[in-house]
Amino acid sequence: MNKLLLICLPALLAPGLAAAADAPADTVSLTLAAALDLALADGYEARVVRLDLLQAEQDVAAARGRFKTQVGLAFDAPNYDESVQGVSVPGQLPQYTTYGSREWRAGLSLTQPLPTSGSIGLSGDVYHRTDTVYDDLTDANLESRTFFNSYRIDFAQPLLVPNALKLSLERARLALDESRREFTAARLSIVYDVTAGFYEYLRAQRRLEIARTDLARQQEAFQLARRKFEAGLIPEVEALQMEVDLAQSRNDLLGAEGAAARAADRFKLDVGLPLDAALRLAAETAPRFYEVDPDLALQHALAHRAEIRNTEAGLRRAEITVAETDARSAVKGELRAYYGLTGVGSSDDDLPLRDMWDLSWDDLRQRPGNKGVALTLSVPLWDSGVNSAEVAAARAALARSELGIDRQRRAVVLQVNAALSNLAESRARLEALARSVEVAGRGLDISLQRFDNGDITSQDLALDRSRLTQASLAYLDAFIQYQLAGADLRRQTLWDFEAGRSLVAEAGER
Repeated sequence: MNKLLLICLPALLAPGLAAAADAPADTVSLTLAAALDLALADGYEARVVRLDLLQAEQDVAAARGRFKTQVGLAFDAPNYDESVQGVSVPGQLPQYTTYGSREWRAGLSLTQPLPTSGSIGLSGDVYHRTDTVYDDLTDANLESRTFFNSYRIDFAQPLLVPNALKLSLERARLALDESRREFTAARLSIVYDVTAGFYEYLRAQRRLEIARTDLARQQEAFQLARRKFEAGLIPEVEALQMEVDLAQSRNDLLGAEGAAARAADRFKLDVGLPLDAALRLAAETAPRFYEVDPDLALQHALAHRAEIRNTEAGLRRAEITVAETDARSAVKGELRAYYGLTGVGSSDDDLPLRDMWDLSWDDLRQRPGNKGVALTLSVPLWDSGVNSAEVAAARAALARSELGIDRQRRAVVLQVNAALSNLAESRARLEALARSVEVAGRGLDISLQRFDNGDITSQDLALDRSRLTQASLAYLDAFIQYQLAGADLRRQTLWDFEAGRSLVAEAGER
Protein backbone atom coordinates (compact mmCIF):
# COMPACT_ATOMS: atom_id res chain seq x y z
CA MET A 1 0.00 0.00 0.00
CA ASN A 2 2.83 2.44 0.77
CA LYS A 3 4.32 1.82 -2.68
CA LEU A 4 0.93 2.57 -4.20
CA LEU A 5 0.79 5.88 -2.32
CA LEU A 6 4.22 6.84 -3.58
CA ILE A 7 2.94 6.24 -7.12
CA CYS A 8 -0.45 7.95 -6.80
CA LEU A 9 0.32 11.13 -4.92
CA PRO A 10 3.07 12.42 -7.26
CA ALA A 11 0.65 11.92 -10.12
CA LEU A 12 -2.01 13.80 -8.19
CA LEU A 13 0.24 16.76 -7.39
CA ALA A 14 2.28 16.79 -10.59
CA PRO A 15 0.20 19.43 -12.44
CA GLY A 16 0.58 21.89 -9.59
CA LEU A 17 4.32 21.31 -9.28
CA ALA A 18 4.77 21.71 -13.01
CA ALA A 19 2.95 25.01 -12.89
CA ALA A 20 5.19 26.11 -10.00
CA ALA A 21 8.27 25.34 -12.10
CA ASP A 22 7.08 27.82 -14.73
CA ALA A 23 6.57 30.63 -12.14
CA PRO A 24 8.39 33.98 -12.50
CA ALA A 25 11.94 34.25 -11.21
CA ASP A 26 10.91 36.56 -8.32
CA THR A 27 8.29 34.10 -7.05
CA VAL A 28 8.65 33.07 -3.38
CA SER A 29 8.86 29.28 -3.11
CA LEU A 30 7.83 27.88 0.25
CA THR A 31 7.90 24.43 1.73
CA LEU A 32 5.81 23.81 4.83
CA ALA A 33 8.93 23.89 7.01
CA ALA A 34 10.01 27.23 5.53
CA ALA A 35 6.51 28.65 6.01
CA LEU A 36 6.53 27.60 9.66
CA ASP A 37 9.95 29.18 10.22
CA LEU A 38 8.75 32.38 8.61
CA ALA A 39 5.55 32.52 10.68
CA LEU A 40 7.37 31.77 13.95
CA ALA A 41 9.96 34.45 13.22
CA ASP A 42 7.92 37.29 11.70
CA GLY A 43 4.26 36.48 12.28
CA TYR A 44 2.20 38.78 14.49
CA GLU A 45 1.10 36.07 16.93
CA ALA A 46 4.64 34.76 17.34
CA ARG A 47 5.99 38.23 18.12
CA VAL A 48 3.23 38.82 20.67
CA VAL A 49 3.92 35.61 22.60
CA ARG A 50 7.67 36.33 22.57
CA LEU A 51 7.01 39.75 24.12
CA ASP A 52 4.71 38.18 26.73
CA LEU A 53 7.47 35.75 27.67
CA LEU A 54 10.04 38.56 27.82
CA GLN A 55 7.74 40.55 30.13
CA ALA A 56 7.42 37.59 32.52
CA GLU A 57 11.19 37.02 32.50
CA GLN A 58 11.81 40.66 33.40
CA ASP A 59 9.23 40.49 36.20
CA VAL A 60 11.17 37.59 37.71
CA ALA A 61 14.44 39.50 37.29
CA ALA A 62 12.87 42.44 39.13
CA ALA A 63 11.60 40.18 41.94
CA ARG A 64 15.06 38.66 42.33
CA GLY A 65 16.61 42.12 42.31
CA ARG A 66 14.56 43.06 45.38
CA PHE A 67 16.75 40.63 47.38
CA LYS A 68 19.93 42.43 46.33
CA THR A 69 21.71 45.54 47.48
CA GLN A 70 20.35 48.90 46.38
CA VAL A 71 22.48 52.04 46.40
CA GLY A 72 21.32 55.62 45.96
CA LEU A 73 23.05 58.97 45.73
CA ALA A 74 21.35 62.34 46.25
CA PHE A 75 22.61 65.90 45.82
CA ASP A 76 21.51 69.43 46.66
CA ALA A 77 23.74 71.47 44.39
CA PRO A 78 22.78 73.91 45.79
CA ASN A 79 19.51 74.50 47.65
CA TYR A 80 19.11 78.28 47.96
CA ASP A 81 16.33 80.25 49.63
CA GLU A 82 15.91 83.86 50.82
CA SER A 83 12.64 85.42 52.01
CA VAL A 84 11.11 87.99 54.36
CA GLN A 85 9.51 86.61 57.50
CA GLY A 86 7.50 88.33 60.18
CA VAL A 87 8.58 87.82 63.79
CA SER A 88 5.95 88.41 66.46
CA VAL A 89 7.18 89.62 69.86
CA PRO A 90 4.67 89.64 72.74
CA GLY A 91 3.59 93.21 73.52
CA GLN A 92 5.31 94.63 70.44
CA LEU A 93 4.56 95.21 66.81
CA PRO A 94 5.77 92.52 64.37
CA GLN A 95 9.27 92.84 63.08
CA TYR A 96 10.20 91.80 59.55
CA THR A 97 13.51 90.14 58.97
CA THR A 98 15.04 88.63 55.85
CA TYR A 99 16.32 85.09 56.31
CA GLY A 100 18.44 83.28 53.77
CA SER A 101 20.05 79.86 53.47
CA ARG A 102 22.33 78.17 50.97
CA GLU A 103 23.07 74.51 51.25
CA TRP A 104 25.29 72.07 49.43
CA ARG A 105 24.49 68.44 50.28
CA ALA A 106 25.57 64.94 49.22
CA GLY A 107 23.95 61.80 50.58
CA LEU A 108 24.76 58.16 49.96
CA SER A 109 22.42 55.33 51.00
CA LEU A 110 22.89 51.56 50.82
CA THR A 111 20.07 49.13 51.57
CA GLN A 112 20.47 45.39 51.85
CA PRO A 113 17.20 43.42 51.99
CA LEU A 114 17.25 40.35 54.23
CA PRO A 115 15.80 36.93 53.35
CA THR A 116 13.48 37.40 56.32
CA SER A 117 11.81 40.38 54.54
CA GLY A 118 13.66 42.84 56.77
CA SER A 119 16.46 45.18 55.78
CA ILE A 120 19.73 46.72 56.88
CA GLY A 121 20.56 50.21 55.71
CA LEU A 122 23.71 52.32 55.75
CA SER A 123 23.58 56.02 55.01
CA GLY A 124 25.97 58.93 55.02
CA ASP A 125 25.08 62.59 54.75
CA VAL A 126 27.50 65.47 54.32
CA TYR A 127 26.41 69.05 53.79
CA HIS A 128 27.62 72.61 54.12
CA ARG A 129 25.09 75.28 55.07
CA THR A 130 25.30 79.05 55.11
CA ASP A 131 22.61 81.02 57.01
CA THR A 132 22.11 84.78 56.66
CA VAL A 133 19.89 87.26 58.51
CA TYR A 134 19.10 90.89 57.63
CA ASP A 135 17.80 92.94 60.59
CA ASP A 136 15.86 96.00 59.40
CA LEU A 137 16.11 97.70 62.82
CA THR A 138 19.88 97.66 62.93
CA ASP A 139 20.45 97.43 59.20
CA ALA A 140 22.89 94.60 59.91
CA ASN A 141 23.75 91.47 57.90
CA LEU A 142 24.64 88.40 59.94
CA GLU A 143 26.03 85.20 58.56
CA SER A 144 27.03 81.78 59.94
CA ARG A 145 28.42 78.66 58.29
CA THR A 146 27.88 75.09 59.42
CA PHE A 147 29.36 71.83 58.23
CA PHE A 148 27.55 68.54 59.04
CA ASN A 149 28.79 64.93 58.96
CA SER A 150 26.20 62.26 59.69
CA TYR A 151 26.50 58.44 59.37
CA ARG A 152 23.83 55.93 60.34
CA ILE A 153 22.95 52.23 60.28
CA ASP A 154 19.30 51.14 60.36
CA PHE A 155 17.69 47.76 60.94
CA ALA A 156 14.04 46.89 60.32
CA GLN A 157 12.33 43.50 60.63
CA PRO A 158 8.58 42.77 60.28
CA LEU A 159 7.38 40.15 62.77
CA LEU A 160 4.55 37.60 62.74
CA VAL A 161 3.65 38.29 59.06
CA PRO A 162 4.22 36.34 55.82
CA ASN A 163 7.53 36.95 54.08
CA ALA A 164 6.49 39.48 51.42
CA LEU A 165 9.77 39.26 49.47
CA LYS A 166 9.65 35.48 49.11
CA LEU A 167 5.97 35.47 48.18
CA SER A 168 6.56 38.17 45.58
CA LEU A 169 9.38 36.13 44.04
CA GLU A 170 7.28 32.97 44.08
CA ARG A 171 4.42 34.76 42.32
CA ALA A 172 6.80 36.07 39.67
CA ARG A 173 8.26 32.59 39.12
CA LEU A 174 4.78 31.09 38.83
CA ALA A 175 3.91 33.76 36.26
CA LEU A 176 7.11 33.03 34.32
CA ASP A 177 6.40 29.30 34.27
CA GLU A 178 2.89 30.04 33.02
CA SER A 179 4.27 32.31 30.30
CA ARG A 180 6.70 29.61 29.18
CA ARG A 181 3.90 27.08 28.96
CA GLU A 182 1.68 29.56 27.14
CA PHE A 183 4.61 30.29 24.82
CA THR A 184 4.90 26.59 24.01
CA ALA A 185 1.16 26.21 23.46
CA ALA A 186 0.98 29.37 21.37
CA ARG A 187 3.83 28.25 19.12
CA LEU A 188 2.15 24.89 18.55
CA SER A 189 -1.12 26.65 17.77
CA ILE A 190 0.71 28.84 15.27
CA VAL A 191 2.24 25.72 13.72
CA TYR A 192 -1.19 24.15 13.43
CA ASP A 193 -2.80 27.28 11.96
CA VAL A 194 0.00 27.80 9.44
CA THR A 195 -0.11 24.11 8.51
CA ALA A 196 -3.86 24.41 7.97
CA GLY A 197 -3.36 27.55 5.88
CA PHE A 198 -0.58 25.90 3.87
CA TYR A 199 -2.73 22.91 2.98
CA GLU A 200 -5.81 25.06 2.40
CA TYR A 201 -3.80 26.96 -0.18
CA LEU A 202 -2.42 23.69 -1.55
CA ARG A 203 -5.98 22.35 -1.84
CA ALA A 204 -7.05 25.51 -3.67
CA GLN A 205 -4.06 25.23 -6.01
CA ARG A 206 -4.78 21.58 -6.69
CA ARG A 207 -8.47 22.26 -7.30
CA LEU A 208 -7.37 24.91 -9.78
CA GLU A 209 -5.10 22.43 -11.55
CA ILE A 210 -7.85 19.80 -11.54
CA ALA A 211 -10.25 22.38 -13.01
CA ARG A 212 -7.73 23.24 -15.73
CA THR A 213 -7.13 19.57 -16.50
CA ASP A 214 -10.86 18.91 -16.49
CA LEU A 215 -11.44 21.81 -18.90
CA ALA A 216 -8.74 20.50 -21.24
CA ARG A 217 -10.30 17.04 -21.18
CA GLN A 218 -13.76 18.47 -21.72
CA GLN A 219 -12.55 20.55 -24.68
CA GLU A 220 -11.01 17.42 -26.19
CA ALA A 221 -14.23 15.48 -25.62
CA PHE A 222 -16.33 18.33 -27.08
CA GLN A 223 -14.18 18.46 -30.22
CA LEU A 224 -14.49 14.70 -30.59
CA ALA A 225 -18.27 14.80 -30.07
CA ARG A 226 -18.65 17.59 -32.62
CA ARG A 227 -16.71 15.63 -35.22
CA LYS A 228 -18.78 12.53 -34.54
CA PHE A 229 -22.01 14.55 -34.77
CA GLU A 230 -20.91 16.13 -38.06
CA ALA A 231 -20.16 12.62 -39.32
CA GLY A 232 -23.64 11.51 -38.24
CA LEU A 233 -22.32 9.02 -35.68
CA ILE A 234 -24.08 10.48 -32.62
CA PRO A 235 -27.32 12.39 -32.17
CA GLU A 236 -27.31 16.17 -31.80
CA VAL A 237 -28.44 15.98 -28.17
CA GLU A 238 -25.16 14.35 -27.17
CA ALA A 239 -23.12 17.05 -28.88
CA LEU A 240 -25.20 19.72 -27.17
CA GLN A 241 -24.70 18.04 -23.79
CA MET A 242 -20.95 18.10 -24.38
CA GLU A 243 -21.15 21.84 -25.04
CA VAL A 244 -23.08 22.33 -21.78
CA ASP A 245 -20.44 20.31 -19.91
CA LEU A 246 -17.72 22.47 -21.49
CA ALA A 247 -19.41 25.66 -20.27
CA GLN A 248 -19.70 24.17 -16.78
CA SER A 249 -15.99 23.30 -16.78
CA ARG A 250 -15.12 26.88 -17.72
CA ASN A 251 -17.31 28.14 -14.87
CA ASP A 252 -15.63 25.72 -12.43
CA LEU A 253 -12.23 27.03 -13.52
CA LEU A 254 -13.23 30.63 -12.80
CA GLY A 255 -14.44 29.65 -9.33
CA ALA A 256 -11.24 27.71 -8.64
CA GLU A 257 -9.09 30.70 -9.69
CA GLY A 258 -10.94 33.00 -7.28
CA ALA A 259 -10.71 30.48 -4.42
CA ALA A 260 -6.96 30.04 -5.00
CA ALA A 261 -6.38 33.81 -4.94
CA ARG A 262 -8.28 34.17 -1.65
CA ALA A 263 -6.45 31.24 -0.05
CA ALA A 264 -3.12 32.75 -1.13
CA ASP A 265 -3.92 36.09 0.53
CA ARG A 266 -4.94 34.41 3.79
CA PHE A 267 -1.78 32.32 3.82
CA LYS A 268 0.47 35.32 3.13
CA LEU A 269 -1.14 37.14 6.05
CA ASP A 270 -0.51 34.15 8.35
CA VAL A 271 3.20 33.89 7.54
CA GLY A 272 3.86 37.64 7.33
CA LEU A 273 4.46 37.95 3.58
CA PRO A 274 3.38 41.03 1.59
CA LEU A 275 0.03 40.48 -0.08
CA ASP A 276 1.48 41.39 -3.47
CA ALA A 277 4.27 38.77 -3.24
CA ALA A 278 4.24 36.06 -5.91
CA LEU A 279 4.03 32.74 -4.10
CA ARG A 280 4.20 29.07 -4.94
CA LEU A 281 4.14 26.05 -2.65
CA ALA A 282 6.70 23.27 -2.77
CA ALA A 283 4.64 20.43 -1.30
CA GLU A 284 5.88 17.03 -0.29
CA THR A 285 4.79 14.37 -2.75
CA ALA A 286 3.93 11.57 -0.35
CA PRO A 287 2.67 11.20 3.20
CA ARG A 288 5.09 10.01 5.86
CA PHE A 289 3.51 7.49 8.18
CA TYR A 290 4.81 6.99 11.71
CA GLU A 291 3.84 5.01 14.78
CA VAL A 292 2.20 6.62 17.80
CA ASP A 293 2.40 5.42 21.42
CA PRO A 294 -0.98 6.29 22.99
CA ASP A 295 0.32 5.87 26.56
CA LEU A 296 3.26 8.21 25.94
CA ALA A 297 0.95 10.71 24.26
CA LEU A 298 -1.41 10.80 27.24
CA GLN A 299 1.28 10.86 29.94
CA HIS A 300 3.25 13.63 28.23
CA ALA A 301 0.14 15.73 27.75
CA LEU A 302 -0.93 15.34 31.39
CA ALA A 303 2.57 16.28 32.55
CA HIS A 304 3.06 19.36 30.36
CA ARG A 305 -0.21 20.77 29.04
CA ALA A 306 -0.49 24.44 29.92
CA GLU A 307 -4.10 24.15 31.09
CA ILE A 308 -3.21 21.64 33.85
CA ARG A 309 0.07 23.21 34.94
CA ASN A 310 -1.40 26.71 34.96
CA THR A 311 -4.34 25.52 37.05
CA GLU A 312 -1.84 24.03 39.51
CA ALA A 313 -0.04 27.39 39.58
CA GLY A 314 -3.37 29.08 40.21
CA LEU A 315 -3.91 26.71 43.15
CA ARG A 316 -0.60 27.78 44.68
CA ARG A 317 -1.48 31.45 44.19
CA ALA A 318 -4.81 30.82 45.89
CA GLU A 319 -2.96 29.26 48.86
CA ILE A 320 -0.73 32.34 49.09
CA THR A 321 -3.77 34.61 49.00
CA VAL A 322 -5.43 32.63 51.84
CA ALA A 323 -2.29 32.95 53.99
CA GLU A 324 -1.94 36.69 53.31
CA THR A 325 -5.62 37.35 53.93
CA ASP A 326 -5.64 35.37 57.17
CA ALA A 327 -2.53 37.25 58.37
CA ARG A 328 -4.38 40.56 58.19
CA SER A 329 -6.39 39.62 61.29
CA ALA A 330 -3.38 38.25 63.22
CA VAL A 331 -1.00 40.00 65.58
CA LYS A 332 1.67 41.89 63.64
CA GLY A 333 4.88 43.43 64.84
CA GLU A 334 7.95 45.28 63.70
CA LEU A 335 11.38 45.68 65.22
CA ARG A 336 13.40 48.79 64.33
CA ALA A 337 16.81 49.90 65.55
CA TYR A 338 19.38 52.45 64.49
CA TYR A 339 22.76 53.83 65.48
CA GLY A 340 24.37 56.93 64.06
CA LEU A 341 27.19 59.45 64.48
CA THR A 342 26.85 63.16 63.77
CA GLY A 343 29.41 65.92 63.78
CA VAL A 344 28.70 69.65 63.52
CA GLY A 345 31.21 72.35 62.82
CA SER A 346 30.05 76.01 63.00
CA SER A 347 31.78 79.31 62.49
CA ASP A 348 30.90 82.95 61.96
CA ASP A 349 34.20 83.50 60.24
CA ASP A 350 35.02 82.82 56.63
CA LEU A 351 37.02 79.66 57.33
CA PRO A 352 38.23 77.46 54.46
CA LEU A 353 36.09 74.41 53.70
CA ARG A 354 38.86 72.06 54.88
CA ASP A 355 38.88 73.71 58.33
CA MET A 356 35.09 73.41 58.52
CA TRP A 357 35.40 69.68 57.73
CA ASP A 358 37.99 69.24 60.50
CA LEU A 359 35.73 71.00 63.00
CA SER A 360 32.77 68.75 62.16
CA TRP A 361 34.93 65.61 62.28
CA ASP A 362 36.36 66.55 65.70
CA ASP A 363 32.83 67.12 66.93
CA LEU A 364 31.71 63.74 65.56
CA ARG A 365 34.43 61.93 67.56
CA GLN A 366 33.44 63.71 70.77
CA ARG A 367 29.65 63.80 70.46
CA PRO A 368 27.69 60.79 71.82
CA GLY A 369 26.14 58.59 69.12
CA ASN A 370 22.50 58.68 68.12
CA LYS A 371 20.73 55.43 68.94
CA GLY A 372 17.27 54.01 69.22
CA VAL A 373 15.26 50.80 69.23
CA ALA A 374 11.52 50.24 68.93
CA LEU A 375 9.29 47.19 69.02
CA THR A 376 5.74 47.78 67.85
CA LEU A 377 2.82 45.37 67.98
CA SER A 378 -0.55 45.63 66.31
CA VAL A 379 -3.40 43.54 67.73
CA PRO A 380 -6.69 43.57 65.77
CA LEU A 381 -9.63 43.31 68.14
CA TRP A 382 -12.81 43.66 66.08
CA ASP A 383 -13.46 44.31 62.40
CA SER A 384 -17.17 43.37 62.20
CA GLY A 385 -16.33 40.09 60.47
CA VAL A 386 -14.63 41.67 57.47
CA ASN A 387 -11.47 39.56 57.57
CA SER A 388 -13.27 36.29 58.27
CA ALA A 389 -15.43 36.92 55.20
CA GLU A 390 -12.35 37.70 53.11
CA VAL A 391 -10.66 34.50 54.30
CA ALA A 392 -13.79 32.49 53.47
CA ALA A 393 -13.83 34.02 49.98
CA ALA A 394 -10.14 33.17 49.49
CA ARG A 395 -10.75 29.59 50.64
CA ALA A 396 -13.66 29.29 48.19
CA ALA A 397 -11.33 30.40 45.38
CA LEU A 398 -8.82 27.79 46.57
CA ALA A 399 -11.48 25.06 46.49
CA ARG A 400 -12.51 26.15 43.00
CA SER A 401 -8.89 25.84 41.84
CA GLU A 402 -8.72 22.31 43.28
CA LEU A 403 -11.86 21.37 41.35
CA GLY A 404 -10.42 22.94 38.20
CA ILE A 405 -7.36 20.64 38.20
CA ASP A 406 -9.46 17.46 38.00
CA ARG A 407 -11.67 18.95 35.30
CA GLN A 408 -8.69 20.08 33.24
CA ARG A 409 -7.08 16.64 33.44
CA ARG A 410 -10.24 14.95 32.20
CA ALA A 411 -10.59 17.51 29.41
CA VAL A 412 -6.98 16.87 28.30
CA VAL A 413 -7.58 13.12 28.27
CA LEU A 414 -10.61 13.61 26.01
CA GLN A 415 -8.71 15.92 23.67
CA VAL A 416 -5.71 13.59 23.36
CA ASN A 417 -7.94 10.57 22.74
CA ALA A 418 -9.82 12.50 20.06
CA ALA A 419 -6.54 13.52 18.40
CA LEU A 420 -5.28 9.93 18.44
CA SER A 421 -8.55 8.68 16.97
CA ASN A 422 -8.55 11.38 14.31
CA LEU A 423 -4.99 10.54 13.24
CA ALA A 424 -5.78 6.82 12.97
CA GLU A 425 -8.99 7.48 11.02
CA SER A 426 -7.35 9.92 8.62
CA ARG A 427 -4.50 7.48 7.96
CA ALA A 428 -6.93 4.63 7.23
CA ARG A 429 -8.98 6.90 4.97
CA LEU A 430 -5.86 8.02 3.11
CA GLU A 431 -4.77 4.43 2.50
CA ALA A 432 -8.26 3.45 1.33
CA LEU A 433 -8.59 6.35 -1.13
CA ALA A 434 -5.18 5.82 -2.74
CA ARG A 435 -6.48 2.92 -4.81
CA SER A 436 -9.57 4.83 -5.95
CA VAL A 437 -7.47 7.50 -7.71
CA GLU A 438 -5.57 4.91 -9.71
CA VAL A 439 -8.72 2.98 -10.62
CA ALA A 440 -10.63 6.13 -11.64
CA GLY A 441 -7.72 7.27 -13.84
CA ARG A 442 -7.55 3.94 -15.66
CA GLY A 443 -11.33 3.93 -16.01
CA LEU A 444 -11.35 7.35 -17.69
CA ASP A 445 -8.63 6.30 -20.16
CA ILE A 446 -10.70 3.26 -21.12
CA SER A 447 -13.88 5.34 -21.41
CA LEU A 448 -12.18 7.83 -23.74
CA GLN A 449 -11.16 4.98 -26.02
CA ARG A 450 -14.65 3.43 -25.91
CA PHE A 451 -16.27 6.81 -26.63
CA ASP A 452 -13.95 7.24 -29.59
CA ASN A 453 -15.02 3.81 -30.81
CA GLY A 454 -18.69 4.66 -30.28
CA ASP A 455 -19.28 2.06 -27.57
CA ILE A 456 -20.52 4.55 -24.91
CA THR A 457 -22.36 7.85 -24.87
CA SER A 458 -21.06 11.25 -23.83
CA GLN A 459 -22.98 10.93 -20.56
CA ASP A 460 -21.04 7.78 -19.69
CA LEU A 461 -17.79 9.60 -20.47
CA ALA A 462 -18.80 12.60 -18.34
CA LEU A 463 -19.63 10.27 -15.46
CA ASP A 464 -16.17 8.65 -15.57
CA ARG A 465 -14.51 12.07 -15.78
CA SER A 466 -16.47 13.19 -12.74
CA ARG A 467 -15.42 10.04 -10.88
CA LEU A 468 -11.74 10.81 -11.44
CA THR A 469 -12.19 14.43 -10.36
CA GLN A 470 -14.03 13.41 -7.18
CA ALA A 471 -11.52 10.66 -6.39
CA SER A 472 -8.62 13.09 -6.84
CA LEU A 473 -10.22 15.70 -4.60
CA ALA A 474 -11.19 13.10 -1.99
CA TYR A 475 -7.62 11.79 -1.87
CA LEU A 476 -6.24 15.33 -1.63
CA ASP A 477 -8.60 16.09 1.25
CA ALA A 478 -7.58 12.84 2.99
CA PHE A 479 -3.89 13.70 2.54
CA ILE A 480 -4.44 17.17 4.01
CA GLN A 481 -6.54 15.84 6.90
CA TYR A 482 -3.77 13.40 7.78
CA GLN A 483 -1.21 16.21 7.89
CA LEU A 484 -3.51 18.34 10.04
CA ALA A 485 -4.27 15.41 12.34
CA GLY A 486 -0.54 15.00 12.95
CA ALA A 487 -0.15 18.71 13.68
CA ASP A 488 -3.12 18.58 16.05
CA LEU A 489 -1.65 15.59 17.89
CA ARG A 490 1.60 17.52 18.38
CA ARG A 491 -0.39 20.46 19.67
CA GLN A 492 -2.41 18.31 22.09
CA THR A 493 0.47 16.18 23.45
CA LEU A 494 3.51 18.48 23.07
CA TRP A 495 5.30 15.47 21.58
CA ASP A 496 6.49 15.03 18.00
CA PHE A 497 6.02 11.33 17.22
CA GLU A 498 7.39 11.73 13.71
CA ALA A 499 10.70 13.09 15.05
CA GLY A 500 10.52 11.17 18.36
CA ARG A 501 11.15 14.14 20.67
CA SER A 502 9.42 16.32 23.23
CA LEU A 503 8.44 19.84 22.19
CA VAL A 504 8.59 21.22 25.74
CA ALA A 505 12.35 21.61 26.03
CA GLU A 506 12.42 23.03 22.50
CA ALA A 507 10.26 25.94 23.64
CA GLY A 508 12.47 26.67 26.63
CA GLU A 509 10.18 25.57 29.47
CA ARG A 510 12.01 24.91 32.71
